[in-house]
Amino acid sequence: MHVNDQRLTAGDGTPIAWHATGTGPAVVFVNGFSTSHFFWRYLHPALATRARCITWDYKGHGASGPARSAGGCTVPALVDDLRRVLDAAGVERATLVGFSMGCQVVYESWRHIPDRLAGLVPVLGPPGRVLDTLLRPVVGPLIHGSMRTLSPPAFARSLRAVRALMALPVHYELGRALRLVGPGAGRADIRRYVDHFSQVDPETIRQIALHANAHSAEDLLPSIRVPTLVVAGGRDTFCPPRLALGAHSRIPGAELLYLPTAGHTGLFEQPQAVNDGIVAFLARQGLIGPAR
Repeated sequence: MHVNDQRLTAGDGTPIAWHATGTGPAVVFVNGFSTSHFFWRYLHPALATRARCITWDYKGHGASGPARSAGGCTVPALVDDLRRVLDAAGVERATLVGFSMGCQVVYESWRHIPDRLAGLVPVLGPPGRVLDTLLRPVVGPLIHGSMRTLSPPAFARSLRAVRALMALPVHYELGRALRLVGPGAGRADIRRYVDHFSQVDPETIRQIALHANAHSAEDLLPSIRVPTLVVAGGRDTFCPPRLALGAHSRIPGAELLYLPTAGHTGLFEQPQAVNDGIVAFLARQGLIGPAR
């Protein structure tokens, strides 16, 4: 797959990496926490012949630099980074396709740049407080508590320990046991995530996670007035389906793609079902061009 080889500068001076492929109506992919463009490796090709597909990396992720400030890690600041990507790509309006925490960025965009949005596709993610429901009642609150209370050096040390655990040959089986990895997700796809996670900037991801867990775009849902498709997984332990279904019910005219057996790695588990549902929705709404 491509790399994010273009550069722009965020409001706090952080270098942001991005990439654009194809021609036609613009579709911008908005990553989940600690992920990069590889999470779109199945959906991206399905859209690249029908749209101008744009990927980018959050601060501290992938090819982007570590955040220059804590203020640059808030959800509104990530929306501003997205706006700068649109400007750099010369895109007036785009459909946003977000995964996991990226759904918060997608929804929050409606508050700050509604005139730049043609459609929204939040995939397997909540509208707010992204850690509150992760494997409750223990794992998500435990992660949030450690991020909130540990000093940056102590958190960096704990992250190194997590990375060492993830680097073990049993990382795939461990992810399956914790129900973070669905049975249909291939080992190679999970390996890409593990490799990327080993490179993210500790303080940046700590700040992004803390700000994301203090943020909610719930108040925006009833006011959304662009075509919206909510994608929910029936076995998602990160974003339980009730959250996605609740968001769908509050957005006027929103459509739902419900995958009853998909977990949080649904983009890897059931790529054909995801691709078919999203492509059909975007085509029906005139948000992508004809198949080429």
